[in-house]
Amino acid sequence: MKYKFSTKPFGWSGDFGVDYESLPDIEKKLSEIGSNHWTPKNIQEIIDESNKLEDEEDYTYQVEGSDFFIAVKKAEVLMWARGSETPDITWSFQKFISFMKEFKKFVELNS
Repeated sequence: MKYKFSTKPFGWSGDFGVDYESLPDIEKKLSEIGSNHWTPKNIQEIIDESNKLEDEEDYTYQVEGSDFFIAVKKAEVLMWARGSETPDITWSFQKFISFMKEFKKFVELNS
């Protein structure tokens, strides 16, 4: 799925994220990934750290300036917003990496 990235995910400029209205209902919480702290460098670090994982190792990341959490394993990637007792979104590892690569390109073009 192609995501509609935005430089105004919360209605004000200076943030990078995903347009809320473009998300399917099951992925609406992905809009919480929006932050003004995203850079191509920190997105690449997430991609690199994720790709280094072996077997049951995991990598966790909290989006700076947000209450959105990402837990990466080779088997699956779990994402949730603060207050959720269970993950809001579960993706395959490959879908997550593809998303992050697309997001990085967007941030590079709009920085």
